[in-house]
Amino acid sequence: MQRIVSTHLTKLRLFQFKLKSTTCLVNKMSVHVKNSCHDALTMFKAGIQAVLPNQMVKNTLCMEGNILKVKDRTYRLNHNVHVVAFGKAVIGMVRATDDVLGNHIVDGVASVPAGITDILKEANKMDLLPNDASPVKVIEGAVHNLPDKDSYQAAQDVHTLAKSLTAEDILIVLISGGGSALLPAPVPSITLEEKCHVAKVLGSKGATIHELNTIRKNISTLKGGGLAVTAYPAKVITLILSDIIGDDIGLIASGPTVVNNSTHQQCLDILDKYNVREEIPQSVINYLTMQDDRVQDQSVDFSHVQNIIVGNNHIAVTAAVREAEKLGYFPFIFSTSLYGEAQEVSDLFVHIATLLYCLYEGNAEKAEAVGDLLKEKFERHKHDIQRIQELVKICVEDKKAIAVIGAGETTVAVTGSGLGGRNQELSLAAGIAMNQIPEYKEIERKGYKVTLLSGGTDGQDGPTDAAGALAYPSQVTWARESGFNAEHYLHNNDSYNFYKKFGEGKDHIITGLTGTNVMDLNILLVIPPND
Repeated sequence: MQRIVSTHLTKLRLFQFKLKSTTCLVNKMSVHVKNSCHDALTMFKAGIQAVLPNQMVKNTLCMEGNILKVKDRTYRLNHNVHVVAFGKAVIGMVRATDDVLGNHIVDGVASVPAGITDILKEANKMDLLPNDASPVKVIEGAVHNLPDKDSYQAAQDVHTLAKSLTAEDILIVLISGGGSALLPAPVPSITLEEKCHVAKVLGSKGATIHELNTIRKNISTLKGGGLAVTAYPAKVITLILSDIIGDDIGLIASGPTVVNNSTHQQCLDILDKYNVREEIPQSVINYLTMQDDRVQDQSVDFSHVQNIIVGNNHIAVTAAVREAEKLGYFPFIFSTSLYGEAQEVSDLFVHIATLLYCLYEGNAEKAEAVGDLLKEKFERHKHDIQRIQELVKICVEDKKAIAVIGAGETTVAVTGSGLGGRNQELSLAAGIAMNQIPEYKEIERKGYKVTLLSGGTDGQDGPTDAAGALAYPSQVTWARESGFNAEHYLHNNDSYNFYKKFGEGKDHIITGLTGTNVMDLNILLVIPPND
């Protein structure tokens, strides 16, 4: 394995969950709260372990002699395989591809997050690293998930490799979440800095990943099908670990091997939706307002491409459910398609806990009122809320603890100058809401325990070294007594520093880069008294 390492290394550890606490907070925190936090972390870890990429790739690439079978297609190998990879989880995918195809692989380029090789070595996860003899060159870059000169160089190397291929060659493309930052190749009239500025502006306004990637693929040479066009006439096999709600392969890493059906006008409409044209570099506006949309090479019909989803958040959620059952909880999958503002989704979970409390207490009238409020406020989840009301009756009657598990990806409209990410913001907003809603005083007084975890399966929440954070009803009160104003931190979008400073980081989730990426997991635990 050739390895090019960024000079910026993030020294983190994989799966070493951070649960530090000061003496006074240890004394205050009940055994139940500590246990529920540990349970939530255990479920989160199980979800991540289930989507480590090795086995998923090996399940997809099936060798019989010199014939490679991939689903319903076959390929004849004769030392004619080339590999390109980009994303937070692809280093393990490269290893698995190496293991299956062996010396049929001629060369390759993998663009991976800065520091991930050392992190995996420290965690003794050698099975996720390519062998020293691998012909695939590994380039580390995109510090804090932002495109940089190293990831830009990797993209240039990918383009050069793809352009050199012939009809006798096979290109295996390995993609996971984070691929957009690790394959930055703007069109010639737009600089890397200008392209990054567009993403920063839209991200700060709360643009969805669908909107961001729509623009990315229209101002890139490799995204939006550009890689597949460049590699033609070689056969292209793309294995994808999905980090997009609904598994839209045209949006995962901005769809480098998928026909681009979006238009320049749609990009301009997105800019207008957020009223940001004045903040966008003129070169980008000029490119998008050209009279004709970029016309993809019509001589390439993409019949040479096979795109396959090898893993997604359903697998992670299923594993978290199994772990919840082992720990004695009644697990309930709320949704694997959560989206929207982080603070709004936190409000959803906080009120679900209130609904469960009312059901536990046998207060049917109040439970119905809370349920109706939830359905009105979160209309797109009204059927999920109805299922909760119907399915939890048995465990409520038995006073059995409940684990409500969700997954997806929220956004944050940044108005402050702090540091954070969507998961940390979601948890902090939940902790504040729990402190303010009157029912939570009753919940605590009667001995119920409520814990919410929100974490990114990639181990990197926003431009930070944290995966996410935990929240529970007494968190904000204890923080206030320790001199931390949670509301101030939230208002400044500074959730990272709140969790880092409060209790010496005891409620921060620090995993290090995990080697996978299937969006976020949200785990709400509600434990009745005497469970």
